Amino acid sequence: MTEYDGNRGLAGRLEGIWFSPNPDKAWAEKFFLTFVPVFFVYNGVIQSLGWLDTNDFWHIVQNVCMWIPYCVLFPAWLRRDSGVKWRQSYWFKFNLYMFVFVFFVTYFHTEYFFDVLGLRYRFDDVSLYFDSAMVGPSEETAAAVYKKVPLGMYLNAVAFFVVYHVVAIVCMRRVRSMTNGFGAAARRVAWIVIVAISALFFAWAETWLYITQAASENVWYVDLEAMLLWGSVFYSMYFLVSFPNVFRMDEEMSEPRWSLSRTCLEASAAGAISLLLLDLWAGFLGPIL
Repeated sequence: MTEYDGNRGLAGRLEGIWFSPNPDKAWAEKFFLTFVPVFFVYNGVIQSLGWLDTNDFWHIVQNVCMWIPYCVLFPAWLRRDSGVKWRQSYWFKFNLYMFVFVFFVTYFHTEYFFDVLGLRYRFDDVSLYFDSAMVGPSEETAAAVYKKVPLGMYLNAVAFFVVYHVVAIVCMRRVRSMTNGFGAAARRVAWIVIVAISALFFAWAETWLYITQAASENVWYVDLEAMLLWGSVFYSMYFLVSFPNVFRMDEEMSEPRWSLSRTCLEASAAGAISLLLLDLWAGFLGPIL
């Protein structure tokens, strides 16, 4: 066996265990994993330099630069000769899914974070806001009590969700592969447990890692301990829906590839289902504060 064949054999063993058996999706997963350290470095620099609170133009530019250059332009160039059209490529549909899903959860769900979890946004030099007028706090007082969503946060959140989903899905697949010897019922139960643990971990990890001293003047929770304990459960309901949904996208070579319209519909459905879960929590359990 040649060295090249040996490397292919290793890649073949990794695909289906860590990475998707679909080569196009597997390539994208490996690529987006390289974005993870870039993401942390970029956020660290922005926070340490105090650039979170800037005027509208730079607020949007810094958040565009966090996502578009590396996650959209770079893979478009790298995969230009892949033989897979960009509209059919997993890297593009993954970005599209994240954008649609993030739009809905930022527009509607952030209002629940304000009133149920005690999230606050303070960007004194920003004047462009975009969030639901009917869900959440009164529009007459929302800005004064730091419960408005700056436009740039939509772009910011896509980069965050790209990181969460690619890391979660790769890890979920690895753990799931360890249950291959289980019976059908046991595998289904194991999958539910895998999804639940992954969702809870990433919900908790965002709060623990992002709400730092450097960012605390612009983004904070009224009660951080309550957010880490109970708010993580609330937040995890996003991922209980979206993680397994994205996992299904173009996973098996034997199944039809998702079209762009299906990608948008699936992302919209995930946003609607998670909104229902948040609203049920708000109705039955109320705020965590």
